[in-house]
Amino acid sequence: MKKIFLFLFIFVISILIFLGIQFEKKDTYDLILEIDSKKSLKQSLAILPKADSFLFKLYLKYKNGGRNIKAGYYEINGSYNIRELIDILESGKSKMFKFTIIEGSTVKNVFDKLVLENRADGENLNLALKEISSTFPYPIPNGNFEGYFYPETYLIPEKSSEKYIIETFLKEFLKKFPEEKYSDKKDFYQKLILASIIEREAAVEHEKPIMASVFYNRIEKNMNLAADSTVNFVFNYEKKRIFYKDLEVDSPYNTYKYKGLPPAPIANPTVSSVEAVYNPAKTDYLFFVTKGGGEHFFSKTYREHIDFQNKQIQEKK
Repeated sequence: MKKIFLFLFIFVISILIFLGIQFEKKDTYDLILEIDSKKSLKQSLAILPKADSFLFKLYLKYKNGGRNIKAGYYEINGSYNIRELIDILESGKSKMFKFTIIEGSTVKNVFDKLVLENRADGENLNLALKEISSTFPYPIPNGNFEGYFYPETYLIPEKSSEKYIIETFLKEFLKKFPEEKYSDKKDFYQKLILASIIEREAAVEHEKPIMASVFYNRIEKNMNLAADSTVNFVFNYEKKRIFYKDLEVDSPYNTYKYKGLPPAPIANPTVSSVEAVYNPAKTDYLFFVTKGGGEHFFSKTYREHIDFQNKQIQEKK
């Protein structure tokens, strides 16, 4: 009897030691994990390599079934054992938040959204920009970073500093537009300005190179760009429609009033808008006007332009 008891005791101890060793064994992770409150915990954890293992399930059951795990995004980067991994998810450590910069939005839009979502302080954001300005490789006239906050969905660590958040946006821009690829920074900046206008004007991707050709053709003929988006920029894009009286606003951004490009970008453009400026379509178009559904009617003469608009008016009656 004593021998059986001793055998069982040794067996149990051996199992516990084995389990202890396995629990302490670390795996290397490099992933973003989303704990979605709308999904089952099993679904959220499925991305983890060991999520389906007996040990993982056993430890999760021991930890109250994972009920203390907090919803959100987590950057899991490094070597962790099962215990450490669950501790991270329960404590909220390495938790991240999702933040989206919409195509064509402005720096002001981005800052307002960060403040509204309690992710940053407005004054600290402006101070961070000033601090970063000395090291940024592209032109920033008067510290103006318009055009450089690349439109993308970002996952940012919770409680990040304002400087870290801004640097995250700028790093993405520099990935898309590496400074070594664009040796002529002044030329790049002029193209970025035009790309920002196209970003605001175009609703469908295939029209972007055509719009670029229209603006280049107008510049070549010494015509005003006459882009509504540049006027609306003066009004912080608060106007749903630009009226003739709005075209009288006295601003260097008013391309109806002043020839050439505005002094800086009017929004944050995407790669496709910049590529359209570098590779415009070859056309003789000088005008375009919306025809509904996001598409535009392009024309070579002002008469064609007006005739199309009059036709639209007649069809609406």
